[in-house]
Amino acid sequence: MIRASTLLLVLAAGAGVARADAVPTAPRALVVHVAPLASAAGAPIELDAMIDAPFAEHLAVRWRAIGEPGWHDVAFERSSAGGWFASLPAATPPGLEYYIVGTDTTGVEVAHFASQRSPHVVRVEPSLVDQLQALDRRRLGDLPDEVALDVTGHNFGNRYGLADRFLRGELIYRHRFLRILHSVGFGFGAIAGQTPESSDPASRVLDHGLRYGFGEVQLRVHPSVFVDARLGLGVSHAGFEQNARAALTLGKPWRSNVQLGAEWLGDLGPSAWVRLQWDTAPPLLMAASVVRTDLPGAVLSRAGLYLAYDVAYRVLDRLTVRAQVSYGPRDGTAHVGGGLGTSVAF
Repeated sequence: MIRASTLLLVLAAGAGVARADAVPTAPRALVVHVAPLASAAGAPIELDAMIDAPFAEHLAVRWRAIGEPGWHDVAFERSSAGGWFASLPAATPPGLEYYIVGTDTTGVEVAHFASQRSPHVVRVEPSLVDQLQALDRRRLGDLPDEVALDVTGHNFGNRYGLADRFLRGELIYRHRFLRILHSVGFGFGAIAGQTPESSDPASRVLDHGLRYGFGEVQLRVHPSVFVDARLGLGVSHAGFEQNARAALTLGKPWRSNVQLGAEWLGDLGPSAWVRLQWDTAPPLLMAASVVRTDLPGAVLSRAGLYLAYDVAYRVLDRLTVRAQVSYGPRDGTAHVGGGLGTSVAF
């Protein structure tokens, strides 16, 4: 009997020890999550989950940008629709990676989706503006600044041999942002010319001119639609004068395009043009224009019209040269004109 009682006590003690040493299992949450594969640049990434026991664990998303050494935690929150969500900050290319982890009531971490060793990757594609900017940077050799000098002129001629001509020069600095605001610039210009006062062999010839400064912007409102605008102020033969210019380019300015433009130069009058440019004979970039202008402030007739052909050639990565020839009349037979220009990128 003693032996039997002793055996029962030992068994009971053993059973008690076993029960005392046992660690109770903490409740676990079941997480159902559909992971996104890609996201738009600049937009926050919203993660949704269904959780069967949301209070069994503290559930969080552990994330980092691709290439970043450390991790960040964002807790899941209950949504008004009854599910759970977590919002990650706006992502930038190439993307981010994350995994979902829960911490139970005993402090033990449980990986519910992916893991630190094998996180889920969300690719972030660059926006259209970012892609266009990257293409432009490669095209320009990462040289966003430019200084350009252009000198053009035209001799309209006159039926009585009177002087009717102008010469124009502009020096411009531009900085290219290559985004919706594609570029900004400022510059200085000068115009000098002569035009008859009347249609008479003995007519007096007037000397007209303008010295002006201006600021300009170019907007890319569509991958193949550009809008240029310019405003300025100067001094002409008649006093202070404002000037303005606007142009719409359908196509890319450095490739084939059609441009419609207009300009007003105070007392020197308005101008308008249609320009067709093509790049079918690289490395030459050629264009033909029809220009209707009152330059240099014509008094006798405002029907100055000429055709212009110009060509641009990129000599070096930083240097481009341009040349132009023009032909057209105002009051009499047509005469010729032309111009030269260059630009340096840096």
